[in-house]
Amino acid sequence: MMFTRGFDVRAVRESVAVGTVITLILLAGGIFFALSQSKAWTAESVVVVLPATKLDATTSASYYETLSRGQIVATFAEVAGNLRFEQQAETRLKLTDSQREEVTTEVSVVPNTAVILVRATSPDAAVAEQITDGVTTLASEYLAGLAQPYRTQIVDSAEGTAYTSSTSTGLLVVAAVVVALVAGLAVQQAAYHLARAIRRALPTPMAVPLPSPSPGPKPEGPKDAHHSELARVQW
Repeated sequence: MMFTRGFDVRAVRESVAVGTVITLILLAGGIFFALSQSKAWTAESVVVVLPATKLDATTSASYYETLSRGQIVATFAEVAGNLRFEQQAETRLKLTDSQREEVTTEVSVVPNTAVILVRATSPDAAVAEQITDGVTTLASEYLAGLAQPYRTQIVDSAEGTAYTSSTSTGLLVVAAVVVALVAGLAVQQAAYHLARAIRRALPTPMAVPLPSPSPGPKPEGPKDAHHSELARVQW
């Protein structure tokens, strides 16, 4: 059926059905993805690089000036980020192979400071904190024998610092709903216009005229009947 403004009811119904199916498929996939995501926890410890304690005030001042250039701190952070410290910390905690695969560590320098941040991420908050402190301790012990006349000092341990670093499930579900609705509406509009274009392209069927009935024998009127009777009498 077509209205005066070209509104195709059949095309609307078909396009709404297609859009609904696409919306439901995307929504189901998005919710499944959101619920299947594992939660990740990140813990952090803070280490500062300082001149050795046995130095006098004048010498310490010159070493502080050297620290301000950032090269010493960057070198310390690079050493602390060595993968072997993470592996040693995991061995001390007796983590399984699957737990080891889920653990990641990161060491970075706070810009323009002598502060080093050590972070570890794991699906378990306690493991993240223990790995962070383990890496920090192992790296500090190693640097203590190589870093003269500098030293590292742990400012804050990772205990109690674990926070959720993964995207929340609720936010992922909301995002899935929005994406599914937008995509479904876009597909519905595209399907509607496509259906109308196809119908316009099809040839319009021509009306076939119905055959007119053939004329039957003309009934005889009174005059014709009189002539017929007269002809029979004369015969």
